[in-house]
Amino acid sequence: MSILFYQKPDYRPKGDGPLNIQKCQKYVERAKGCKGQIPPDLSFERIISNKALPPCSLQDFIDYLAYVTNDAENLQFYLWLVDYHQRFRNAPPEETALSPRWDFDNPHPSPRDPGNFGYSAVPCSDKTLSLLGLSDYDAIEEEDISNASLIKDNRTSPYTATLGTLKFSEIPLDDAKPPDSTNSKYNAAQPFRAEINRIIAHYIASGSPRELNLSHKDRAAVLYVLRCTTHPSAFHPIQKVLDLTLRYQSYPNFIRWSICNGNKPWTMFLRTFAVFNIAIGFAIAILLTLSHAARWYRILAALEWWFGITNLIAAYQGLCVLLLRRHTREARPWEMDEQGRRYEQSDGEAGLRHSKIIYEETKSRWPVKMELFGPPNTWDHQTWMDRYSMKSIFKRTFEKEVPTQERGLHFMQNKIVRQAEAWALIITIPLTVFFTALPKGNLY
Repeated sequence: MSILFYQKPDYRPKGDGPLNIQKCQKYVERAKGCKGQIPPDLSFERIISNKALPPCSLQDFIDYLAYVTNDAENLQFYLWLVDYHQRFRNAPPEETALSPRWDFDNPHPSPRDPGNFGYSAVPCSDKTLSLLGLSDYDAIEEEDISNASLIKDNRTSPYTATLGTLKFSEIPLDDAKPPDSTNSKYNAAQPFRAEINRIIAHYIASGSPRELNLSHKDRAAVLYVLRCTTHPSAFHPIQKVLDLTLRYQSYPNFIRWSICNGNKPWTMFLRTFAVFNIAIGFAIAILLTLSHAARWYRILAALEWWFGITNLIAAYQGLCVLLLRRHTREARPWEMDEQGRRYEQSDGEAGLRHSKIIYEETKSRWPVKMELFGPPNTWDHQTWMDRYSMKSIFKRTFEKEVPTQERGLHFMQNKIVRQAEAWALIITIPLTVFFTALPKGNLY
């Protein structure tokens, strides 16, 4: 009976206003009633660790956040934070000693701002700490990071080498200036200080190109702490909010979206085709009932009914049975033109020239196509948008097919198709019995 009532992950809308712990806890509460909807092969850790296959890979997750929900900065910052934890962990002890851990429960006093931000540090889940490669902020262990980590222990790994080879001007943005206090030289000597200034300028400061949707309280607290230390614990409020948002809101929506193997024009065509098959089934049953033919011929209508209802139910879930059997899906609009993935200067970048940042040198060698630093995540000037808008409805409906490789996704899709077939059978049997039991019309 479970197959009849199987549901794909529920859609979880974004809340209004900036993100905070209270709002993110609502995502967690909604997730409690949805256990078992996503198989372990498609867990959040596997996707973030780039272990899932297309169309559920880390690159697909970034594309979904970039082109569909328009909040790719959350994952971009999160991936950087995972990498930063690992690099800080592997930094020489004499360097990390200059950036002590920050305790949000007992913040360090400051002549400029002696007040407490009122934070109560929320402990991270074991899975989150596993991703970050830490067991606790208090002690950075020397043992190997867990299997779920993105980063290798080597400080010159392909992931961490990217940030080390970037060339930026020494002129920081206004929002990223180190504190003009007696400790400014001390702060400048802290490890990764220049990189932290760039992160502030791109993700945390108000009006930054990829400004995270943080509450005023979180933003002010993190900006204050980063003036004192570059320890990863300084990002704790942001890390907690982003982890809950990505894990319990963006990730389930991404899996739900990935289940659909056809675009909207194809899905509408499939629904129309399914309704047409159901109508043909009724036409066959009615015509045979009114004729001299034996009533058993009316069973032929059941084939059309079952086929049409199966495809109609599956299409309302965004699935095409034919594409599923072929282990393919229709290509996304941004996948049709590889040039659309290339870096192009936009108005947003032109407005950032005062920062003296050489954006062409920020092209990453991460395991995904992601630019850590750059202009806002807007895609209005990418070539694929113009090409897609000029396509006819026929070409949009019959797009190019690309293979799907993730077995966990196939498992979910097959359950939906079996559910559609089961409900189609339940509906078809009474219809067939009803028309078969009717007497002959003998009209022709």
